[in-house]
Amino acid sequence: MKMDRRLAGLAGLALLAAAQTAPAQAETVLRYSNWLPAGHSVLEGAIKPFIAEVAEKTEGRVTIETLPKVVGTVPGQYDVAVDGLADITFLVLGYTPGRFPLTEVAELPFSNFDPSALSIALWRLFEAEIEPRDEFKGVKVLTLAVTTPSQIATRTQPIESLDQLQGLKMRNPVASFTAASEALGTVPINKPVSEMYELASSGVVDGTFTPLDTMKSFRLMEVMPYMTKVEGGLFQPALGLVMNRDAWGSLSPEDQAVVMAAAGEKMAGIIGAGYAANDVAAEAEMNALETGGVIEASPEMMAALRERLAFVEKAWIEKAEGLGVANAAELPGRLRDETAALSK
Repeated sequence: MKMDRRLAGLAGLALLAAAQTAPAQAETVLRYSNWLPAGHSVLEGAIKPFIAEVAEKTEGRVTIETLPKVVGTVPGQYDVAVDGLADITFLVLGYTPGRFPLTEVAELPFSNFDPSALSIALWRLFEAEIEPRDEFKGVKVLTLAVTTPSQIATRTQPIESLDQLQGLKMRNPVASFTAASEALGTVPINKPVSEMYELASSGVVDGTFTPLDTMKSFRLMEVMPYMTKVEGGLFQPALGLVMNRDAWGSLSPEDQAVVMAAAGEKMAGIIGAGYAANDVAAEAEMNALETGGVIEASPEMMAALRERLAFVEKAWIEKAEGLGVANAAELPGRLRDETAALSK
C-alpha cells in the first residue's frame, strides 16, 4: 500500500513537472502603426472592432497591439508594412505615387457613390482583377475602402468658378489627381492630411481638395472655412489596411480565415459608412460657422469641370492597358454598376 502511494506520488510529481515545462500554446502579437486621431470614424468604428474580433475569434492566439505612436511617416506606411517595422498599417493609397495604378480606378472623378457601396464594390473588383496581379507587393491586403467624395475647401473665399482656382496652391491628397489638379489651373501640393492644419494656418497652401469628413476629423474648417461641393465629387481617395506578408504567413490557416472574416468586404463597408455619417455632421458644422460655409457648384461651373477633367478616365484606361489589363476599358463601368446595385 505504501509503495502504491509512493508510486502515485511520484507519478503526480512527474505530470506536474511535465505541465510546467511543456510549451504554452503559441500566441502571436501583431503591431499596428496608428496615425489616425482619437475619435476618427475609421479608428473607432472599424479598426478597434477588428482588433477586438480577431482576439475573440482566435481565442487569444492572435492579438493586435496598437503602438504608442506612428512608426515612420504617414506617407511611408506602406513601406513600414513591407519592411516589417510594423505588422499592420493603414494607408491612403495616393500617398505613395505610382505604387497602385490599377486600384486608382476607384478615384475617378464624379463618382458620387455611397462610400460604403463603393468600398464593397472596390473590394470585389480587387479580389477578381487586381489581387491576382500582385499590385501590393510585400503585403497582404486586409481590406480596401474609399472616403466620401472630395470637394474644394479654401481659406479666404468660396470658389464659384474655375477662374478663382487659377494659380491657387491646393493640397492634393492622392497621386491620381495631380494631372487633374494642374488641368484645373492649380498648383498641386502633395502633403498628407496630418500636415494640413499647419500648412493652411501658415498660408503655405490656399486650400485643399478633400472630403467633408476630413474637415471635421482633422479640424480643418478652423483654417479653411469655405467649401464648394462638386456634384459627384472630384475623386474619392482609396484607403487600405495591409499586413506584412511574412507576419501573415506566420498565422495558421485557421487564424488567417478569422482575420479575413473580420476584415475584407465587411470592414470595407464599415469604413465607407463611417465616412458617410461623418460627412453629414461635418457639413452641418461648417454651415454653422460665423464665417464660411458650404455652397454647391453652379451648373456652369460643373460643365467647366466636366470638360476639363474628361481626360482622366481615358488616361487611366490607357495606363491599365499598358500594364497588360486587356479588359481595362470595362472596369470603371463595372465598378460603377456594382456600386449602383449595392446602393439599392
